[in-house]
Amino acid sequence: MKFTNIRTDKNGQQHLKCYEPTTFFERIQRDANRDLIGTLRKEVVYDNPQNFSRYHEIPHIYVAAELRRQANGAIGLSAFNDLVVLEVRQLMSPEDCEAVKLAAKSLPMTYAAFVGATGQEVVILVALERGDSALDTEAEREAFYVQAYSQAAQLYDAVLPHRVTRMQPSLRHSFLLPLDEAPYVNPQAKGFNANLSASIQPKEDSDDHLLLLPEKRLPQEKDMTAYQNYERSYEAASRRVASQINETVHNQDYTRWLKEYATCMAAELFRTNWPQEETVYHLYNHMRGGDKSTTEEFVRSIVDATYTELQALHPGRKNHGEEPAEPLMQQVVRRMESCYCFRRNTVMGYEEYRPNHTWPTPWKPVTEEVINTFTMDLQIAGVDVWNRDVKRYVHSTRVPRYDPIEEYLYKKLGKWDGRDHIRMLAATVPTKNPQQWADWFHSWFLAMVAQWTGRDRRYGNAIVPLLISNQGMHKSAFCRLLLPPELRSWGYSDNLSLAEERSVHLAMSQMLLINLDEFNRISPAKQQGFLKNIVQLPSVKVKRPYASHTEDVPRLTSFIATTNISDVLTDPSGSRRFIGVEVTGNIDLSQTPHYEQLYAQAVAELNAGVRYWFDDKETEDIMRHNQQFQRQDAAEQFFYDLYEIASPGDPEARWLSATEILSDIKKHAKGLLKNPSAISLGRTLKAIDGIGWKRAHQNNVFCVKPRL
Repeated sequence: MKFTNIRTDKNGQQHLKCYEPTTFFERIQRDANRDLIGTLRKEVVYDNPQNFSRYHEIPHIYVAAELRRQANGAIGLSAFNDLVVLEVRQLMSPEDCEAVKLAAKSLPMTYAAFVGATGQEVVILVALERGDSALDTEAEREAFYVQAYSQAAQLYDAVLPHRVTRMQPSLRHSFLLPLDEAPYVNPQAKGFNANLSASIQPKEDSDDHLLLLPEKRLPQEKDMTAYQNYERSYEAASRRVASQINETVHNQDYTRWLKEYATCMAAELFRTNWPQEETVYHLYNHMRGGDKSTTEEFVRSIVDATYTELQALHPGRKNHGEEPAEPLMQQVVRRMESCYCFRRNTVMGYEEYRPNHTWPTPWKPVTEEVINTFTMDLQIAGVDVWNRDVKRYVHSTRVPRYDPIEEYLYKKLGKWDGRDHIRMLAATVPTKNPQQWADWFHSWFLAMVAQWTGRDRRYGNAIVPLLISNQGMHKSAFCRLLLPPELRSWGYSDNLSLAEERSVHLAMSQMLLINLDEFNRISPAKQQGFLKNIVQLPSVKVKRPYASHTEDVPRLTSFIATTNISDVLTDPSGSRRFIGVEVTGNIDLSQTPHYEQLYAQAVAELNAGVRYWFDDKETEDIMRHNQQFQRQDAAEQFFYDLYEIASPGDPEARWLSATEILSDIKKHAKGLLKNPSAISLGRTLKAIDGIGWKRAHQNNVFCVKPRL
C-alpha cells in the first residue's frame, strides 16, 4: 500500500510521487515545504483555498488507491489500498478538530485521523475488509468504494461530534497535503466489513448543516473563532444572493437594489438560523465597506422587518430577535440579552458590555451615558421604560461575574513544561551576582502571582525589587514586559502619584503591578512612612466612584521600582522592603517573555507549595546587601569623621548615647546640620553593621572609639 502525491506546476505539468504510509505520516508532522501550509492557514479566505496565491504549489494526496503513470503518460489506478476517505469540514476551532480525532480513534476500523491543510477539517482513513470480493476491474472497485463510503459515513456520523461532510465518493478523491504535528495512526486497524448486499442509497442531503450556528453565544466563547465561522457562512450566503438578484436594477436604481440585497441577505441568514443581532452587525459592516452612506438604522430596520415577516411564516421556529413578552421587565431583559452581552468585572468593580455578536468589538464600562443610550433604544423599539428599569437589570445578579485574573491563570493549569522560565527571565538582567538575583526574583515573582490569587490574606507582597543603573538600560521596559498583554493593558502603571492616599489605595485594589519609576524622586519621609506602610498591606480600604460606602478589598498590587541613582534607600533602621539590583549592562529585550510558561510555572509551583516569601535569613541577607545603596545623611557622615566602630574589649572604647554623640557632631559641624535629631541618629547607628550597642540608664549606648 502506497499513497500518491501529485503536484501541478505553474506550466500545468503534473509531478507524481508515491510514499509508504509511514513516510507520509512523518512528513505531515512538519511544514517542510517553505512553510507552505502554515501560510495557507493564515491567508485562506472564507474557506476557499483557491484564493491562496500559492495554491498550485500544494500537492494533492490520493490514498484510496495507488496511482501510477502509464506508458502513454496518463495517470491510472495501479492498486486498491482498501481505505475509505472521510472528511469533516468547516470545524470552528483546533479544539473541534481534536475532538473529532479523539472520537474517530474510538472506532477500531480507523486507520488514521489528522487535521487537513486549512486547519478547519479532519481527514479520517477507514480500513476496509473486502472478504471474498475479488474486485478485478476498476469499475468493480469503484462500485465497492461507493457502497463502503456510504456505510462508513453513516457509522461515523453516530460517533463523531460533527457530521461527516458528504462528497462524491471516488477512488480518485484527493485532499491537499495536510499538516498535523500529532496525527493518529493505527496500522493494526480492524477492517470495516462493507455489506455489498445492502441497498443503502446515498442520501441526497446537502451540507447546509455546516452553516448552522449555536443559538446562544456565551461571553466566554472565543470571539475570533466564532467570528471567522460566521464570516465563512456570510460569504456563502452572499454568493447565493448574488446569483439571485437582478444586477440591472443595480445600475438603474441603486437604492432599490440596496434594499433588495439587504432583504435577501437577511432572509438567507434567517434561513441558516443566524441570531438577529448577528445578522445586523455583519450585514451593516459589510455593506458599509462598499457604501459609506449606509447606516446602522437602515440595516437594522430591514433586518427587523424581514425577521418579523419570516417568523410569521414559520411560527414553529424560534425567533432570535425581539419577542413580545409580558410583563414589562421581561421585555427589557429579553431585548437587553438579545442585543448585548454583560459581565461584572470583579477587579475593576463595574459592569461591562459589548454588542451580542462576534464582530470584533471591545468590552466597555457601563456608564450613565450608556444607560441613557440603552433606555432610548428600548423606548424607540416601543418598550416603555425608564432609566431605573435598565439599571435594575444591569446592576443585578443576572449579570455574570468575570474575573480576568482567574480566567488568565486558570488556562495555565497543567501547561508548565518543567523548565525554570522565571529564572531565565531574571537572567536577562545583567548583575554582579546573577544567582542571588535569580533566586530573589523567583521568590518575588511567585509572591506577585500569589498576591493576585489571594493565597494569604494576612500579609501582602512586601518586597520591592529596585533596579539601579544609568539611563538607557531598558529598566522600565523590562518592568512593563513582566505582564502579558492581556493583563498589561489595564493592570500595569508606571505613573502612580503617592501624593493622594485614596487614589493609591484604589490603584492597589485594581492594578496588578505598579512600577515606582524614578524612585529617587520619593522623599525620605515618604519612603519611611507612607510607602513602607502600603507595601506590606494585605488589603486596602477604598471608596469606589459613585459608591456610598467604603469597602475593605483585597490588595492585588505588587511593586517594582527603577532609579538612575545608587544611594536612594533612606530608612535608617535598614531597608528590608527593597531588593537593590545594580544593573551592570543593557537588559536583553531581544525576545518576548514566554508568558504562558512563565505563569504556568508560577501556578504549578504555588500549587505544589513552593515558598514565595523571604525567611529571616534571606531578609538579613537583603538588608546587608542593601547597605551599598543606603543614603548617608549629614549626621552619619560627621559621625564617621569623629568616631570609628570599636569592640567592647578595646581599652579605648567608650559607651556613648546618641545624644552625647550628636553633641560632639554639632560642635564639629559648626552649624552645618539642620534640625539634627538624636532619635534619628540612634536609628542610623543601630543599622550600622557590626556596631555594638546596649540598653543603659533608659538610653541606648553605642560602643565607639574617638578618632585621633
